[in-house]
Amino acid sequence: MQLLRTALTGTAIATAGSVALGAAAARRLLHPAPFTPAESELVWTREQDVPGTEPDGVAPVHVVHVHGQSIGPQQVLRGLRVWRALGAANQVVDTTDLPLRSLDPVAVDRIAAAAHAARARGAERVVLQGWSAGALAASAAAARTPVDGIVGVAPLLDVRSALRGAVIAARFPAAVGVVAGRIATTPGLSRLAGVPYPLTVTRWQDEGTPTLLLHSATDPLVAADDVAAQRARGATTVAFDEARHTLEWNEDPERWETAVRDFAAALG
Repeated sequence: MQLLRTALTGTAIATAGSVALGAAAARRLLHPAPFTPAESELVWTREQDVPGTEPDGVAPVHVVHVHGQSIGPQQVLRGLRVWRALGAANQVVDTTDLPLRSLDPVAVDRIAAAAHAARARGAERVVLQGWSAGALAASAAAARTPVDGIVGVAPLLDVRSALRGAVIAARFPAAVGVVAGRIATTPGLSRLAGVPYPLTVTRWQDEGTPTLLLHSATDPLVAADDVAAQRARGATTVAFDEARHTLEWNEDPERWETAVRDFAAALG
């Protein structure tokens, strides 16, 4: 009886520990603390460098930029220069006011509305460029409103595999990532992650839009199998060797921008 009691106590402690770690992992994804990285990582950091819509009027190509979870609109600034050089209009969607930030259902609404409005103003081609969770949100918007292209930077292709990769990289058991996925996507349990409602979009949504995925081979949040699956569906993928999550541009700006230029040229 004592052995049974000890075993049950140990199991209860282990379960509680897994739930606590899973909740922490889910919180880092769904409701992260605001983070400002070093200026060398962002390149441009001044508030006045963040555009609304530019240039004034209508340009043939309109690009809607979407940031990820822990960094705000500044995150997308590295991706503006190449589109500016191509004469595109650039619009940044800010989701920092939403409970789930770029993973919030309202974020998808905002991106889809921006794409629809650009088309209504006369844009010939509309491209969505999202970073991390912003790329997942862009894919959901593209599934709702036709666009001409998607550029995903360190794209969150599958929330569950991203969480598993994150906890394994932190040297926790993969099962903690499974628990985190359940917490992030289950009503009620999502409150353990500090958010009022669960994540509803967990996997890449769009399958027909021309897509460019820029990712790092060493990024634990972007599983190689998920990238291969998108490549098999027709996406163009460009891998960087050792960049941390969303820092592919920083590893090789010229290669990053060349890939975007080539993608833009292929759109016509």
